Amino acid sequence: MHKLKQIFIFIAPYLKPYWGRLLAGLFFGVLFGASNGLVLWATKMLLDRLDPKTIDAVANTTSVDAGNWFTDKAAAIQTNVLGVIDPWLPRMGDELTWLQIVGGLMIFPLLVGFRGSTKFLGAYCLAWASERVINDLRVAVFRNLSRLSIRFFNKSTTGDLITRINGDALLLQTCLSSGVGHLVAEPVAVISVFTGLCLIDWQLTMSVLVLFPICVVPIIFFGRKAREATRRKVEANVNQSSLAVEMFSGMRVIKAFGLEGMRVDRFRELSQQLIRQTMKTVRSREIVGPLVETVSMIGIGALILYVVYTNRSIPDLVVFFTGVLMFYTPIRKLARWHVQIEEASIGAHRLMNVLGEKPDILEQETPKNFKSFEKKIQWSGVSFAYEDEQVITDFHLSVPKGIKLGIVGESGSGKSTLINLLFRFHDPDAGSIQLDGYDLRELCIPDFRGQMALVSQEVVLFDLTVAENIALGQSGCSREQVEQAARHAHAHEFIIALPDGYDTRIGERGVTLSGGQRQRLAIARAFVRNAPILVLDEATASLDSKAEAEVQDAIDKLSENRTVLCVAHRLSTLRSMDKIIVLSQGKTIEEGTFKELLDKGGVFFGLAKAQGITN
Repeated sequence: MHKLKQIFIFIAPYLKPYWGRLLAGLFFGVLFGASNGLVLWATKMLLDRLDPKTIDAVANTTSVDAGNWFTDKAAAIQTNVLGVIDPWLPRMGDELTWLQIVGGLMIFPLLVGFRGSTKFLGAYCLAWASERVINDLRVAVFRNLSRLSIRFFNKSTTGDLITRINGDALLLQTCLSSGVGHLVAEPVAVISVFTGLCLIDWQLTMSVLVLFPICVVPIIFFGRKAREATRRKVEANVNQSSLAVEMFSGMRVIKAFGLEGMRVDRFRELSQQLIRQTMKTVRSREIVGPLVETVSMIGIGALILYVVYTNRSIPDLVVFFTGVLMFYTPIRKLARWHVQIEEASIGAHRLMNVLGEKPDILEQETPKNFKSFEKKIQWSGVSFAYEDEQVITDFHLSVPKGIKLGIVGESGSGKSTLINLLFRFHDPDAGSIQLDGYDLRELCIPDFRGQMALVSQEVVLFDLTVAENIALGQSGCSREQVEQAARHAHAHEFIIALPDGYDTRIGERGVTLSGGQRQRLAIARAFVRNAPILVLDEATASLDSKAEAEVQDAIDKLSENRTVLCVAHRLSTLRSMDKIIVLSQGKTIEEGTFKELLDKGGVFFGLAKAQGITN
């Protein structure tokens, strides 16, 4: 029950909008559970009327002895009910009437129809609510993931995040859609059947109930087994999903190095682990039912011996036989549901962990608005480390508005880190970064990021149309603005040559386009954004000479009348920069114009010479 309580506390906020449909499902579940006792009572009543040994002239005769409040009250209610329906029910030895023919034909269809209808309505309402609850939960998880900082994603695997959104939510959905109905219907069924059996013979009922505790032991034991197996199954599923993501995203490298066989073998190994853990879960879930059924059959055997020993009537034997089966069937269902709860608790715990994650980068409670960049960007005494690796140390830099700044350095010198800090993907460990004198930590994040456009080496395109990918740069932009931006980026010509022009879907990550085409779409997106600060992070590093020339021409046009920060590996792209700084171990070791740095003959000259640049 502790696990169940945790699950319901967790999902309670998501259940609230759908409480009406949920209550309806629970209400129909109660009716379905109560119908078990009704069927048992109707069976006993009809068999008594058909057995010559138990026929009595008085329609309200029962097989329980009066003498206490409970049995007397039940007998009185039964007498009233029988008085109403007696003309509709056939009795052995009486001449059949039309009412008895209709009643005899319809009583069990009506009961079964009532059971079936309440079961359907209960299942439908609960499924309706659970689907929406789980959908809202998935959206909440996805929303929270979108809020988290880059640091979280650097230490997470894609497979794990996908499994949390889909697999863990599915465990909860299964528990909600089917389990909640069992939570209500089956206990009510147990109570209603138990009450009916007590009315018939409470002493015999209590003796059969002695077997109930024996059923509880395997339920608890195998529930724990299922929980552990589910935890390992989720781990195996995460590893398998991560492997699949790695393979699909790195297919070129895998094929180039002939790694297909190794990857398939690894996938097969993880699949076998997944199978083993899944079968352990299935074993724990399915073995409980046969154990409960075996125990119930022991009760049936004891019942037969008792009936023979006491010379009870055949109707009593049939009714008790049916009642014991109806009593232990919901117990078996509850046992399976207990295993489902253990499985769902794993998913709930993992989802709680994700929803409990907080972004490292937070706005102040009342951040300052920042609508227009007017003066300068300033790094003041900035230091930053990834975990234990110091990347930037006491860094100072001022970039006035309108300046084009080149940033150069060897790998690991801190170039991209400066850009990440400027976008506030991370916060500095010491010092501050200011726009127009305002610390970024004081500003509204969408406001100051809206002042910047990023074109990086890693072009991110989405499985949308060309026009939609360009329009992502600025919400609400028109088709005319999209096409104008594409012309400025020298992308219009290749776009209109595509099968559907601007309405052509370009596939996941833009795989249907060349590297130069993808980069020009990224530049068009930056044109649409029309931000005063342009950040170029190795924007042409992965292109060949021809594509680089085309893209560089578009970048030069984009850079006009903007403040530009250009991180570049190819130093030839920095000739037009007003100023260049050279980084080493997170510090500025040289600065000046392109020509001044070449003439100085220092680190920049050495880097340029290695690329064949001497003047």
